[in-house]
Amino acid sequence: MFVTCLGRVVRFTRSVGCGLLAMLAVSAVAADAPSAPSFSIPGGVYTNEVTLVLTSSDSAAVIRYTVDGSEPTASSPSYKNPVVLTNSTLIRARLFAAGKVPGELVAQSYLVLDPDVGDFTSNLPIMLVTSFGHEIQKDERIVASARITVPQGGRASLRGVADFDGRALVNLRGRASIRYAKRSYTLKTVDAQDDASKFAILGMPKESDWVLYAPYPDKTLMRDVLAYELSNRLGRWAPRTKFVELFLNESGGRISRRDYMGVYVFEEKVKRDKNRVNIAGLGPDDNAGPKRTGGYIFKKDHGEGDVGAMQIGGPAMQSASVFSKFGFPTGPGGFPGDPAGFQPSYRGKTVTSSSSSSSSSSRSSRVSRDAVMTNRVGFPTARQVSPVSRQVVRSDDEDEYVEVSDDEKYFDYFRSAQTNKFYYVDPEPDELTAVQRGWLKEYINQSEAALYGRDFRDPSKGYAAYIDADAFIDYHLLVEVTKNVDGFRFSTFYHKDRGGKIRMGPLWDWNLSFGNCNGKQGYMPEGWLWPQLDDKEYSWFRRLFEDPEFAQRYVDRWSELRATLLATTNVLGRIDSIAAELGEAQERNFDRWPILGVTVSPNWFVGDTYADEVKWMKDWTSNRLAWIEQQFLTPPTISIQAGEAVSLSAGKGRILYTLDGSDPRATGGGAAPGALEYKSPVKLEAGKTLEARVTQDGRWSGLTIRRPAP
Repeated sequence: MFVTCLGRVVRFTRSVGCGLLAMLAVSAVAADAPSAPSFSIPGGVYTNEVTLVLTSSDSAAVIRYTVDGSEPTASSPSYKNPVVLTNSTLIRARLFAAGKVPGELVAQSYLVLDPDVGDFTSNLPIMLVTSFGHEIQKDERIVASARITVPQGGRASLRGVADFDGRALVNLRGRASIRYAKRSYTLKTVDAQDDASKFAILGMPKESDWVLYAPYPDKTLMRDVLAYELSNRLGRWAPRTKFVELFLNESGGRISRRDYMGVYVFEEKVKRDKNRVNIAGLGPDDNAGPKRTGGYIFKKDHGEGDVGAMQIGGPAMQSASVFSKFGFPTGPGGFPGDPAGFQPSYRGKTVTSSSSSSSSSSRSSRVSRDAVMTNRVGFPTARQVSPVSRQVVRSDDEDEYVEVSDDEKYFDYFRSAQTNKFYYVDPEPDELTAVQRGWLKEYINQSEAALYGRDFRDPSKGYAAYIDADAFIDYHLLVEVTKNVDGFRFSTFYHKDRGGKIRMGPLWDWNLSFGNCNGKQGYMPEGWLWPQLDDKEYSWFRRLFEDPEFAQRYVDRWSELRATLLATTNVLGRIDSIAAELGEAQERNFDRWPILGVTVSPNWFVGDTYADEVKWMKDWTSNRLAWIEQQFLTPPTISIQAGEAVSLSAGKGRILYTLDGSDPRATGGGAAPGALEYKSPVKLEAGKTLEARVTQDGRWSGLTIRRPAP
């Protein structure tokens, strides 16, 4: 990565950055530089014009300044008279003296409010971003002022107490989402010299890289936030988030109501950091021995390319089909779910379905045997249609894949032996050495060779030597519980620590989840997502589930989480609390973006009110959790009889148990030698631990454990 530092373009690496170069340069010339100019009025938010006086203690020095965000040079205007600021302005100034190097660069941002926002308040933090007349672009970072005020006494205001008030480099972010009217942004907090500077913002650990995410087709505004929170609570880091109301001023005038942008999510960016993806740093000198083994962050994702402009308005939307692909690549395979819960393979029979959670508001249709389907999120190429009398805001398919030739982007990604395509994330592609690139690719190839080899179940020769199975299981469960249609395929991150194994995660880009998609059956609470994907989309998992131990660990983890984090009351309660937090701000958001009752691709359900959207999401989530529970054998239920006898019960299957604390299921899937079949209540003697499972047709439930009273 190349950045400007001390007026020069330099290569920024993990070991040497602008901050270090600046310190070295400053230490060498500080004694020969004039002091910094002083500002008579500090930067901040004002309701009236500001008259600014610049002064210097060095009478031989000339103050030169700019008001367009550029760095002052010897040819910049010299300060002579007070500067009157009637609009929002960024002042950058430094001293120039004959025979001396330029002095320290200092900057202040003056944000002037229009009277129509002087009394604006919110129960959420308020964020104000001003780019001082520069339009924010995707491929170029613009210098901006960023200020976040937090509630005091329950309310935040534009002139209130600032949690953060400083400078940031800002650019548009996203791929397909950039076509929406409400756009997302990347922010890097910087100092007066535009060097990265870390801050603790809104209670999150100190860092410099952040994202302002714009929920748009997700009209609950919360799907990403909820999914990331679930991941964090089960012990897998995902970006921390805070809802904010955003004002964005690119005009350079006063900040007014027209700059209000609605509800945004201020969140951490995926990167290596001890408080984010906590893996070892990898520098350009780490090319040998254990050092080159980590840490790496890489991902599966869309290719780069122009995805076209967003179309506002457009033709009436057609009803989506029940399936966005007719027939699936495979059946259950080694997956431990009920085979009855799987749809047929390719060219199955005609199917009619209607989601139980959306019978009054959703749509259903019949798909013929000869229907031609697409495996892309969005609209099938042939289907029965019926008109919908709603306005439409439509984009192209969310997961359109734009292939980029090796010649164009050879350094951005690599292909494994199994032709999986992975993009480098952290370190960035141009920060990796050829040795590090080669080592990571070879490690992936070795892991795939072990996974698809004859001894793939062997703990020392097989996949377990390369892959952290528990991390893969947690990721898989979060994708399927939320039915994120982009899951497994796009924005799918992996990381590898020094000396460690490959782990999936962190979560990212979860807006097409919890029923919010008209393709890949995303709107249906029934049905698994993964059977619809081919092996390049669903990398490695089909083979992993051929190991009965991996499959059973999946069942056990589901059983554990279903009783705790994924209990229906817990998840629905959290949805309610987020909706209550957004109750006031969402009204302003949808005044700014009037899309309630409007189909925004790839919506399936379209509610007329915010409450409709939240209720539908809750109904879908409740039905989704219930459907998944039906796909696995339910662990035995324990009740205590008179005399401390333990009674076990199950809806179906046989109950096997042990009293010595061992698992009644043996490695490989059979019954353990000491397992007993439950027939009648069991006396649990002192010091004994009961472990029980239900088994049926070669499948096993999660584990139920009863320990003696202390």
